Formats: sequence, C-alpha cells, structure tokens
Amino acid sequence: MTLKHNFDEIIDRTHTNSSKWLKYPKGVLPMWVADSDFKCPQPVVEAVTKLAQFGVYGYPYVKEGGFEKATVAWCKRRLGFDVPEDHCDYVPSLGTALAVAVKAFTEVGDNVIMQSPIYPPFTAVTVKNHRNAIYNSLKLVDGVYTIDFEDFEKKCSDPKTKLFLLCNPHNPTGRCFSREDLERMVDICCKYNVVIFSDEVHSDFVYGDHKHVSLPTISEKARNQCLVGVNPSKTFNIAGLRTAGVATPNKKLQEQYQAALASCKLGRNIFGDLAYQICFNGECDYYADQVCEYVEGNIDYAVKFIQENIPGIKAYKPDATYLLWLDCKGLGFKTQEELDKFFVEECKVGLNPGRSFGIEGDLFLRMNMACPRAYVEEGMKRIAAAVKAMK
Repeated sequence: MTLKHNFDEIIDRTHTNSSKWLKYPKGVLPMWVADSDFKCPQPVVEAVTKLAQFGVYGYPYVKEGGFEKATVAWCKRRLGFDVPEDHCDYVPSLGTALAVAVKAFTEVGDNVIMQSPIYPPFTAVTVKNHRNAIYNSLKLVDGVYTIDFEDFEKKCSDPKTKLFLLCNPHNPTGRCFSREDLERMVDICCKYNVVIFSDEVHSDFVYGDHKHVSLPTISEKARNQCLVGVNPSKTFNIAGLRTAGVATPNKKLQEQYQAALASCKLGRNIFGDLAYQICFNGECDYYADQVCEYVEGNIDYAVKFIQENIPGIKAYKPDATYLLWLDCKGLGFKTQEELDKFFVEECKVGLNPGRSFGIEGDLFLRMNMACPRAYVEEGMKRIAAAVKAMK
C-alpha cells in the first residue's frame, strides 16, 4: 500500500534553529531559502528516530557500501543512467561538491563558466578559490529563458575556461533544458575540453510536458565529460543532515575528483548517511511523486493569482524546481534594496533578492513554493494588499 503524505500540515519551525524561519523579523512569512516546510517522509523519520534512540553516535564505516548502493539505485531508477558503485562520492552538500570540482579541474586564474542569473554558491565557490567566474547570460524571451550559444561557445573556446557548472533544472529561472540544448552544450564543451559538473538536485520537480534529461543519458560523449551532483535535500527536505553525492561515469574524471575530495578530509554524518539511503533506495519514491504534484498546485495557484491581481509583477510557470522567479520591475522601485525593503516591511513576506543571483536578476525576487497551500494563499494576499496600498 502506497503511503500518503499530508503536505497541508502546518508545522511550527520557529523553535528549531531554522535558517528559513529565523532570518526575518517575527511576523514576516519566510518564502525564500530552498528548503521546504514539509515533514520528511515517514520512513526517514522512523529510521532517524530509531538511530537517535540507540544513543551511540560513533564514526560511520565508510566502506560499508550503503551510500554508494543507494546512489547507484537512484541514478538508475530516477535519472536513467548507470554508474559503478566506486564512482560515487560523498559530499556534505552540493555547494561543497561544486567547490571540490573547482579545485579538481581548474587552477588559480582559470575560468569557470556558468549560466546567469545563477544560484549564488556557483559564483562564491569559484571566486573564493581565486578562479574567474564567467557568465553565459540566459536571455528572457516571452517568459522563457534561452541559451545564447554563440556567447557560450566563445567563452568555452578561451583556453583558460576549464569547467562548466551546469544547473539543470536551472535555479532560479526554473528552466528545464531540452535534450537538444544539452546536446549542443555537450558538443561545445567536448570540442574545447571543458569538464561539466551537472547539478541536478531539482530534477524531481518537473511540470507539464517538460522532462528532465540527466546529462549522462545524452551520449557516451556526455558520460565521459561530466559529473552529476545528486542530493535528497530538495525533494525530501533533509538539507540539515548534510549528505549529498557525486556520480561520475568516467573513471579518469572520478579519480581527479577523488584526489581533490581527499584533500578536504570530509567525514560523513551517520544520521545524514542513513536518511540519504532511505530516501534514495526506493522507499520514498511515493513522496517524491506526491510532493511534485502538490507543489505544482501551489505554483499554478500563485501564478494565476499574480497575473489576475498584481499587474506590477510578471510571473510565469517554471518548467521545473519549486521556485518562482518574479519580475518586479513593474512595481516602480529603482533599486533591489528598495524592492526588498518593501516586501519585508510592507508585504511582510521574505523572499530572495534577485540581484544576489547576478546583474540579470536586478529587481527580481525568488519565491519558494514548497510549503503548505495556506502559506501560499497568505503570501499572495499580503503582497496584493501592500501593492494595492502603494497606489
């Protein structure tokens, strides 16, 4: 019998040292950082509770193999590609995974290319390691972000460009890149020997006729040029357990990645390791499917509400992710700071500033839809009332 999860359940997180709920002043509804307000799948809760009650929390045995088996199973079942168990590596987060890729495949002064607007850690792990972050800006055309392939190839052709940090599905725009787009990017990266790190953590949230295409499924050429980052944190809301994985079909790339990883000496978390395995071994697939359906309902509600009631904001349904990327230029604010202040102080809703994703995000906001429907309805009501009061 398939378990049924109650995503409408309201859970008070304010007493749990939650980054999401403690950042903004009391009374501000937080709909920003990408963790959800849903309880984890019941099999995870039960397994972690049992381990907690055991009362001994020593070092986990890293050669036990459960983590690697779960990664292989997830990649096969949900992403559609095969990878050997010994080509699966533990990292505490995808941010860490990106930083290790920068260390593994580039030197100080090299270029790392990414598609902006982009999730801020992509830039941070690049520049903090003294590499050059270069941007292939996505172009917004009628609510759809498209790739400037001429610019992409020009930047990849620079001999200093060694690594492409791909975000697919794309955060914050919600774009789910087509097979044709991915094939063109792979061809260009192979032509100039640019390694691709594909962050696919939002791959369970894909809507309508769109389909997530995992990079190794494109071709043998793609398999030999890429690494794939996977993480149950978005789908199953276990980000605080700090456990993610990197799957690398190509042995040479995996050896390079492992060498950089070894230099960081990252130890595993026994609770995170256990939760990762429960999430990825198949027990929680019911939850992954149900949460996608529920979040899509939230997105449909919010986009329709904004289009009908808040003409100063442009909203479109994303292909993927549980994030809305809101164009707020029509509200009349001159700076991102003014816009952010208005949302916190007048709307009483806390969102991610678009400018933090790059200059292309100026006067945008990112809104998290992975929450009970009641939060979405309340957030929309607050924003509409504050905007109306501006007139």
